Amino acid sequence: SGVRGNAEAAVRAGIRHIQFVVRPEEDAAAIDEYLKSLKPVPSPNLVEGRLSESAERGQRIFDKAGCSLCHTGPLYTDLKTHDVGTGKDLDKDRLFDTPTLVEVWRTAPYLYDGRAATIKEVLTIYNPGDKHGVTSNLTEAELKDLAEFVLSQ
Repeated sequence: SGVRGNAEAAVRAGIRHIQFVVRPEEDAAAIDEYLKSLKPVPSPNLVEGRLSESAERGQRIFDKAGCSLCHTGPLYTDLKTHDVGTGKDLDKDRLFDTPTLVEVWRTAPYLYDGRAATIKEVLTIYNPGDKHGVTSNLTEAELKDLAEFVLSQ
């Protein structure tokens, strides 16, 4: 939900508020450098390093459904917040950071509270009023292709 201004602030808050310890700044800086060294792992959904035919169709649907308006650029995020209709209870009408889609294939369950088991659920069950991409008019085949593209990132 983007409560920290940047990754460095998140590291320091994690040390303080999750681990409940006070560590030297050098430890946090070392964690920062380690995190910056990580490189994304290619999706297992790729075929010989390329999009499958289904994912290629899904890429066109990704644009048509408006997904690329927020999930843009090489990291598939606009680094902004949006109300995509997924907040509930005290989080109703809450703005959420646009998450990157890079390695989204390895991060299920989805949404801020993990209630979506699959990307298809994000696109259908948890997309009220098409606030999270215009997907209500898509066929089952189009939804499958769109999910395949998203999971290929």
